[in-house]
Amino acid sequence: MAKPTLDETLGELDAGIFAQKTHEALKQVAMGVIATGKKGQVSITLDLDRIGDSSSVQIKHTLKFSRPTKNGKTSEENTTSTPMYADNLGYLTISPQTQDDLFKESEKRGNVTKIGG
Repeated sequence: MAKPTLDETLGELDAGIFAQKTHEALKQVAMGVIATGKKGQVSITLDLDRIGDSSSVQIKHTLKFSRPTKNGKTSEENTTSTPMYADNLGYLTISPQTQDDLFKESEKRGNVTKIGG
């Protein structure tokens, strides 16, 4: 079973919308920085809480950004949350990774016939 990467995990937050919002914020702030020569900022905060007695967590994800303008700055803050499952190594996914590799188990028992090389 392949372990998810950081990109994949962040891409699952809010069904991918969080990653899209973050990308858009980075673009807007970069354009403000280029246009004004002033500093801008993009911040991501992730707060995790356990869901009951399960091996799941509720991740509250907050995106804040400040885009410089000619006469000041504009800023925005957006918070949403996503429940995620944590496996025994702490990898987070949107759905539990409980499916065993059936072919490996069947091969161990001699139930699989290899075809070709």
